Amino acid sequence: MYLENRLIAMLDVLGLSSQIEDKNELQKVIEKYNRLIKEAREKVFVNDTLAGSLETKNYNFEVGEFVFDTLVLVSYPIDVKSSCKFILSTLRLMELFSNENMPLRGAIGIGDYCADDETKIFLSNVFKQLSKEEQNQQWAGCVLLQEAEEQIISNVIGRVPMSSKQSDVMHRLSIPIKSDTREIRWCLNWTYQLQESKIKSLLEYMKGDMVKYEKTKSYINHIKSLPDEFQLLTPEFSPATKLKAMKTRACMNIRFEDENGLPAEPGCEQWNLQVMEAK
Repeated sequence: MYLENRLIAMLDVLGLSSQIEDKNELQKVIEKYNRLIKEAREKVFVNDTLAGSLETKNYNFEVGEFVFDTLVLVSYPIDVKSSCKFILSTLRLMELFSNENMPLRGAIGIGDYCADDETKIFLSNVFKQLSKEEQNQQWAGCVLLQEAEEQIISNVIGRVPMSSKQSDVMHRLSIPIKSDTREIRWCLNWTYQLQESKIKSLLEYMKGDMVKYEKTKSYINHIKSLPDEFQLLTPEFSPATKLKAMKTRACMNIRFEDENGLPAEPGCEQWNLQVMEAK
């Protein structure tokens, strides 16, 4: 299999190798990791389609591989829709792992991907750049390779907004790197739809590496400081009181919340959400 000109993400699970140094914890970690992989394949890699659709499944990645503590994701041929699905699904994957105190750190670029079905070996001409960018970061997060920024930003959000909001799918930020300096990158907004209790638990876990803990905490606080954008709901939606959305040009992730900011199902049996694809 040879796939040309695709979005490719490489994400590492921070701290996984240190967790399994203790043989008493090894089995627990493996069980949790296996469960997360299964949930990712069932709930993130593929979506159920609407009733009446000719397709029964809607796939978000053409390839998704788990190798020890590394995740490799490959998009379908690059266009607006595939780019939007790829970025939103990568965000959902980061949220899923963060909820289980397995924060991800990585990078996204554009390149070719080649795999051998018999030996299961796979390679890419962008793996070296992705690995270097991933390892250089001092936090939990995911950035775009600089040479891929223009095409990804154009496909996913179109024009760069004049000001940033909490719900933006990506932000352009100064990120911490190992040379004790900072570099400007476009970063995926993986924290917006996390529950506050999950964020606190994740940060507590990350105290095992105080540098990454402090840098990740600073990032999360920065996102929280931005103005938020959401839709207040009418009483028939109770217990849901607001609708939050992370929007791209072709699709979006939505979340209903109650008055305490917790996920909530809308109380009404039927509701409509009008979505228009940006041109």
